[in-house]
Amino acid sequence: MRNYDDIKKTYRFKLSKIIYHIPNFVKLFWRLFQDPRVPIYQKVIPIVFGAFAVIVATIYFIGLKLDLIPDIFPIIGVMDDIVISIAIIFVPGAWVFVKVCPKDVVLEHVEDIDKERRKTTHN
Repeated sequence: MRNYDDIKKTYRFKLSKIIYHIPNFVKLFWRLFQDPRVPIYQKVIPIVFGAFAVIVATIYFIGLKLDLIPDIFPIIGVMDDIVISIAIIFVPGAWVFVKVCPKDVVLEHVEDIDKERRKTTHN
C-alpha cells in the first residue's frame, strides 16, 4: 500500500504536467478553430459549451456567491472568480472540440506546435 506522501507526489507531478501543457492546448484549440479543414458544425461545440457555462457560472456567482478567496483581498479575490469562470467556460468545450476534430488535422497541428516549442527551447 502506498503511503500518503507518495500519493501527494504522484498527483503533484500529474498536476504540474497538466499545467505545463495548458499553453500548448490553447494553441492547439485556436489553430483547430481557425483551420478551414475542420467542419463548421464542429466549431459550434465550444460555443455551445461556452454559452451553457456562462449560464451555469452566472447562477453560481449570483445565486450561491461562494468564494474560494474572499474579495477583500484586492487583486487575488477577484482573480479567483475570473480563473474559475474561464476554466468552467473553456475547458469542457475545448476538450470535446479537440476530440471530435479530424485526427489527421489534430496530429498535424500537434506536430507543428511541438516543433515550435523545440525551436524556442533550443535557441
